[in-house]
Amino acid sequence: MPDGMLYGLIDNGVLAFVTLLGIDIDKYFKGSGVNGALYGALIGNSLSDFLGAIADFELMMTINITLGCLIIIPVVWFILLFKKKS
Repeated sequence: MPDGMLYGLIDNGVLAFVTLLGIDIDKYFKGSGVNGALYGALIGNSLSDFLGAIADFELMMTINITLGCLIIIPVVWFILLFKKKS
């Protein structure tokens, strides 16, 4: 298998699954599914990048990729909170 192919398969497979799960969870709690898709994608991307990276890269690179993904989640939450108030 070419370098990076395993990472790509794991990355988008997990991301798609968690995003769809987020939509379902949001709708279960009477939401429109938009927030579930957004946070499902953000969390799913963090998880999928971690799983893909651990299969294809060294540990320190995996940690850095995952932390980079996770840092964005509270930033998005804050932006949405600010937009909601204005």
